[in-house]
Amino acid sequence: MKRELIGFTLVACACAFLGMGPAAGGTVAVDDAAYTPLKLYDGKWQVSPSADEKEPPLFENHCARPGLFFVCEQVVPGHSGALVIFVPVARTAAGYEYQNTALVAESAPAGEWGKLTIEGARWVYSWASSDEGRKILWRNINTFTDSDQIHFEISRSEDGQTWKTTKSGDEHRVK
Repeated sequence: MKRELIGFTLVACACAFLGMGPAAGGTVAVDDAAYTPLKLYDGKWQVSPSADEKEPPLFENHCARPGLFFVCEQVVPGHSGALVIFVPVARTAAGYEYQNTALVAESAPAGEWGKLTIEGARWVYSWASSDEGRKILWRNINTFTDSDQIHFEISRSEDGQTWKTTKSGDEHRVK
């Protein structure tokens, strides 16, 4: 599956995530404030076009908190692309940590649970994949320059120390 759903540029995040299931970290009691930053994803978003794109991607997130889970259905030009699920698992010194996964509309199996750490305007998604038997670490850093602008950088590393950016760009909310 491909990890680059626009917007969570993740989701980036339907996806090959870290192998952390709920049993690996479990959920912890968190207050309502853990859900507040996730609400920023709700709405229509436009990705700045890359050099090889005629039309920049446009997508819409329909987000809700039905209980413990926070979910965003990502609609990519007129069709459901994925349902991204977030579960708060810990409070950090400067924010919150979540587990996340995506269910794609094509009925592919769900990805493993990944990790999202939100500390202020900096949101870091991390996951692992394999390439010819080698473990590859990935991260997508989303930096909110304001509530309607996100700069993203997707990077990979074979050693967890040296990171190479494979894609970057900007997204803005369409009003």
